[in-house]
Amino acid sequence: MLPQSLTVLDYCLHAGSENVVIYFRDNIYIIKTLKEFQYIDEDGKDQGANVRQKAKDITNLLQDEGRLRDERRSRASMRDRMIRGGASEEPEEDEDENRRRRGRNGALNGSGDGKRPNKDEEELKRAIEESKRLLAAETAEERDLQQAIKLSEEEEAKRNKAVEDSNSSALFDEQNQL
Repeated sequence: MLPQSLTVLDYCLHAGSENVVIYFRDNIYIIKTLKEFQYIDEDGKDQGANVRQKAKDITNLLQDEGRLRDERRSRASMRDRMIRGGASEEPEEDEDENRRRRGRNGALNGSGDGKRPNKDEEELKRAIEESKRLLAAETAEERDLQQAIKLSEEEEAKRNKAVEDSNSSALFDEQNQL
């Protein structure tokens, strides 16, 4: 289900509302955590590779504002050609709509350049916090696993000792010999 979700997100980033782009730029750490996704199926095949690759592609796209803008413009142009059956007849109207959107977004950000102050630092902090949380969970899981292995080894050693004692006492027991 996860690869399909990332495919939908990719489509929304290319052809959807500008709000989708804004939301996922603000929360890019969510996608960044998926770059470490691991899933090995029953057959031992790595099924997480697709998720890691899609997460990497989407993260790169979100971080490259110019490329994202060009790809969104290209997708809109292609959509317009498909709808109109030819070349776009009203390019000024599309550019005005894009300018209005950028102006609204700039007003929300407090800057007209479409960039958020300290955005990279916030993303990095969120990604680090998420990584720490995942590491703590993995560490606790690893600790529990090590403890279970240790207990299992102790039980096995006790069973082996009991078998040895039983065998040695049976070996030298005169009544068992007769």
